Amino acid sequence: MTRILVVGGGAIGGITAAKMDADVTVLDANSEHVAALRDPGLIINDEAPVRVNAVSSLDELEGDFDIALVAVKSPLHDVALPPLVQRGGIGAFCSMGNGLIQDHMEEIVGRGNLLACIVEWGGSNVGPGHLVRDSLGGYMVGELDGTLSDRARELAAALEPVGRTRVTDNVRGMIWSKLLINSTFTGLSAVSGLRYGGAAEQGREAVFCLWREGVAVGEAQGLELVEIHDVHPHDFDEAGLAQMMEHMANVRPSMLQDLDAGRDTEVDVVNGGVVAKGREVGVATPCNERVVEVVHSIERGERSSEPRWLGYVSEAQTISATDN
Repeated sequence: MTRILVVGGGAIGGITAAKMDADVTVLDANSEHVAALRDPGLIINDEAPVRVNAVSSLDELEGDFDIALVAVKSPLHDVALPPLVQRGGIGAFCSMGNGLIQDHMEEIVGRGNLLACIVEWGGSNVGPGHLVRDSLGGYMVGELDGTLSDRARELAAALEPVGRTRVTDNVRGMIWSKLLINSTFTGLSAVSGLRYGGAAEQGREAVFCLWREGVAVGEAQGLELVEIHDVHPHDFDEAGLAQMMEHMANVRPSMLQDLDAGRDTEVDVVNGGVVAKGREVGVATPCNERVVEVVHSIERGERSSEPRWLGYVSEAQTISATDN
């Protein structure tokens, strides 16, 4: 059986670890959460507890692992990954996080040693040993160089019990297509304090301006964008938005959870990632710039997450058009 190390036992990592078909160990720095995973077990929504093999330090890890699924957020990659690389005994690493994180992760773990796994569902931390999965969806797995490898297929098979899993030879297009979801809905949820459905309902103009910017930057890079949540990025309209919200309306994303908890967010690799790539390829991204501005100001305690920022984001496109 495939041996998998899950680095980070939060909503995505913890739920994945509990439900996948593999010999799984979770590494998480929160000792109280780790103790609860062991006994009485992880509670997902209102299901019965499932005991998960978990440790809180590197010294407690035993043996080798075929794959390490990295489910900690981007600010922690420089902390969590180097010691694992130095320890050795890991066949390959796989990113599970949001945003444009893969290139930096590959610099840490070594060229050719990283796969990408795009997660199509969301979850929340309720407390030690208790996680909530608040939307449906599966995974997309691929190699950064576009090859169809045995290790990607092996990982996909292990993930299949958690949700429908596909292996792709277009991982860069897959990453960018998922980034459209995060830069649009996660960004607006963070600035507004609303779940995906509320942000989409109250900030429709902001939704479509962020989406258009992301698609334009992806096209300028020559990426082949792929269907996400049953909607192709080029077909995203009112009907497509309604279809997406059938799956995602209840999502309360990690960026909003981080702001509520006073933690730094991943906005710089999500909306900031769109902005940075836009500058590289000469595509203006004023609405994404506004999201980055507002989120950082909330992090500094200068603003709070409020629905009024939805209009502030959308009006940036008008100002940009006037300036041009």
